Order: sequence, then C-alpha cells, then structure tokens
Amino acid sequence: MFVIYIYNIIIKMIKELSIFFATSFISIITFVYLGMAFKKHGRPSEIPYELFPIFLPILYGLFGVINYKIISKYKNVNYSLFVGALLGITLSFIGRFMLNLPTKIFDFTKKNEYKVHMYAIVIYSLIFRFIVTPLTQKTF
Repeated sequence: MFVIYIYNIIIKMIKELSIFFATSFISIITFVYLGMAFKKHGRPSEIPYELFPIFLPILYGLFGVINYKIISKYKNVNYSLFVGALLGITLSFIGRFMLNLPTKIFDFTKKNEYKVHMYAIVIYSLIFRFIVTPLTQKTF
C-alpha cells in the first residue's frame, strides 16, 4: 500500500515537472517580442535583462501547471483564458511599475502606458488558450 502511494506521488511529480518544463519553453514568445523591441530601441542599461531568462520561464512554468490542474479538474479549456490573463497582468504590472518597460522600449507615453495591461491580458490569454492548453492536453 505504501509503495503504491509513493509510486503515485512520484508519477504525479514527474508529470507536473514535465508540464512545468514544456510550458517554460513557451516563454520564448515573450523573449521574441522583447528582443524585437530591444533591437528597435536599444537595450536600456537600467533594465536587468539578465534576470529575464530565469524569471520568465519560471512564471510560465508555474502558470502552466496551475492551468493544467484547473483544466483537469473542471474539464473546461476556456478557464485557460483566465490563467493567461493572470500571467499577463502579473507581467504587465512588473514591466510597468518595476521596470518602466512601456515607455522605455514599447513606444508608449506616460499618458497611454496603462494600455500595456489590456494588451498583456489579451495576448497571454490567447497564448494560454491556443498554445499552452493544447500542448499540455495532448501531451500529458
């Protein structure tokens, strides 16, 4: 009985780690548009870009596991829109209020930089609904 219990825990951990790593890889989408913005405007020296390759995949992976658990429990893939919106608003708050990315690299002004939150919600909702969810449902 105990051996079966431990075996099930290990299988569950392997599955969740696999989902974590698979969805972490999807963070490449964010790196692409950040790279395009840096190429266009240059890399501001005060932005700690070196931390992005650590920080972004971890967030994507965590939200990917949360997304998988919610969809598995409620059997509704449209909940991934909510999970993606949560990741989008999290990243947009960090980008706007901690790093000031909208004005430094995305051509927003102080008057319209709030729009970054709306764009992030839409973009990340779509990423999670149409990329992350099908990947994790078909693979795991």
